[in-house]
Amino acid sequence: MNIDFIVEYLSSTIRVAVPIILIALGVCYSEKAGVHAMGAEGYMLIGAFVSVVMTIATGNHFLGIVFGILAAAVSSALFSAFAVYLGANQVICGLGLNFIMLGLTSALQRLFWGTTGVPRIEAMNPIPIPILSKIPLIGPMLFNQPILTYVTYLLIPAAWWIMFKSTWGLQLRAVGENPSCADTLGINVARTRSISAIVCGVFCGMGGAVLALQQVQSFTENISNGRGWLGLIAATFGGWNPIGAAGAGLVFGASEVLQLRLQMLGNIQISSYVILMLPYLVALVFILLIGKGRRHPAAMGKYYRKQ
Repeated sequence: MNIDFIVEYLSSTIRVAVPIILIALGVCYSEKAGVHAMGAEGYMLIGAFVSVVMTIATGNHFLGIVFGILAAAVSSALFSAFAVYLGANQVICGLGLNFIMLGLTSALQRLFWGTTGVPRIEAMNPIPIPILSKIPLIGPMLFNQPILTYVTYLLIPAAWWIMFKSTWGLQLRAVGENPSCADTLGINVARTRSISAIVCGVFCGMGGAVLALQQVQSFTENISNGRGWLGLIAATFGGWNPIGAAGAGLVFGASEVLQLRLQMLGNIQISSYVILMLPYLVALVFILLIGKGRRHPAAMGKYYRKQ
């Protein structure tokens, strides 16, 4: 194993982990406020689909990303209307939304492109940062990435600061732990929870756009392929802390890259099914570890009606 392979592997991990990290950041905001983020997979799907449609229609990646994020935000706002304001079961609403988005995107894909498949989109090429990209080893790994990769890793400390250092972050955590007390202090519980759910949709929609435009360069049926669930597990394993969640997301990204490398080898004596299961085997280990010490926000999933 030479040094070039290691650098390339780590560089790929940093890039491939981006959609999962974005999902995990969104889940942190939603669940820290006490709102289950079971619809993350659905938000990601609609974000990916709309971003591809609008990029093909306009020829502009940026507009595609914006519309993809908006579509996911609207979806999360609808979820919020039912789960936060009307008191519907959050888990059932989230799971139902996933099935709706899977069916909707599949149907629209066939309606727009039939059996020919979605056209390929021009790649979002890496943008080397002057001087920094020339640093031996870490330069090609950290500073020669596509623009959305840079944006994602800048969002991690920003998300942490907002959650743990800002007034709104304090309010968000308060409604997730004790909504009655937060209400007494004058915090609008429903509005705070609704905003947190929509923020989750924004992050998930961006994750879908990154996956479709930056990695797959197209849209395929069920393109998310469980990444929404991996993001949810990453957020939980990270204790709903954006930095911890991002770290767990990187582990999932590393397992996905390893899976792809093993598939490319071809002659390895391991069942292809085991190779395909690799990220989910890692997820299973995380779930087992989560069971030992992770305390979810006290009011997670509990409907609050203002007295």
